[in-house]
Amino acid sequence: MIHFDRSKTCCFTGHRGRDLPFEGDRNKMGMKHLVSTIQLKIEEAAEDGYDTFISGMAEGIDLICAECVHGLISRGAKLRLICAKPYPKQEREIKSIRDKYLYSMLTELYPVIFVSRFYTKDCYKLRNIFMVERSSRLIGVYKDKEKGSGTMQTIRMAQNAGLDCRLIKLDGNPIFYLDNE
Repeated sequence: MIHFDRSKTCCFTGHRGRDLPFEGDRNKMGMKHLVSTIQLKIEEAAEDGYDTFISGMAEGIDLICAECVHGLISRGAKLRLICAKPYPKQEREIKSIRDKYLYSMLTELYPVIFVSRFYTKDCYKLRNIFMVERSSRLIGVYKDKEKGSGTMQTIRMAQNAGLDCRLIKLDGNPIFYLDNE
């Protein structure tokens, strides 16, 4: 069983690659700016005493955040990364070769918690509840969407639970939409 000190635990939420600038293409300048902004938020959390980070391990922001924490750990930071998977076969949803490799590496190196034993229509929501209930800070990346999203649901859940929400809004932020040219 993994012990969580809620006062020192931070979780992440954010959209999948299809909803990110340039569909998450990290070769584009805008995505490089977004990843740098996320990195700064994570480093700020570590400086504020957060030592445990929970990633939901979904393609997109979850994996970007987990990779940023892994990078800090690799450079000697005394941090923990917890991989909160909604169900055991989540990796089947990862499409890009790069993200499949990253997912596999992270789940080999760090503790994995399965919130559900198999896929159900609520397993992602249960994963988000699990993360929020064990955290006191949330780092979220979002954009306004016509239909509801798990990201917005998690942000509202965290706000209602009194978490310190550090949000990065994609809409109206032109630095995240800069192309390389």
